[in-house]
Amino acid sequence: MISNYENRISGDSPFKPEFERYINEHKGRGSLKVQVSAANRSFPVKNVFVDVAVIDGGMRYSLYHDVTDESGIVNEIVLPSCVGSDNNSPETAGKNNVTYLISVYHPDFREIVDYPVTVQDRIETILPVALEPLSGVREG
Repeated sequence: MISNYENRISGDSPFKPEFERYINEHKGRGSLKVQVSAANRSFPVKNVFVDVAVIDGGMRYSLYHDVTDESGIVNEIVLPSCVGSDNNSPETAGKNNVTYLISVYHPDFREIVDYPVTVQDRIETILPVALEPLSGVREG
C-alpha cells in the first residue's frame, strides 16, 4: 500500500488549480475508503454519490466526488494531509490533522451531510456509512 502513495505523491495534482495554495500547505497524502451499506450493514448500496469537501479560509470546497461500486465502496480517495513528521512532538500531536466533510446521497435513503473525517499522512481511513431508508416514498 505504501508504494501506491509514493506514486500519487510525486505525480501531478488531481485537484483544481484554485486549490493550489491548500495543496502546497498540506504536503502529506492520506487515503479514504467509504463503505456504504443498509439494513444494519447487511447490504452494500451501489450508486451512492459520495462527496468529499474541506473548509479552508472560511470557504467550503468540494475536492472529490464519485459513486459507490456494486460493493458499496468508493476506494482510494487520496487526499492532502499534513506530513506525518508535523505530528511527532507532544506540542503538535493531533493539531495538524486535516478534517474533511463527507456527504452521501441516494434517492432511496436519507442523505448524510458533512460528516467529519480526519485524514492523516500515509494512513488509510475507512469510513463505514449505514444509510437509513426513506419511509417508502421518495422526497422531491
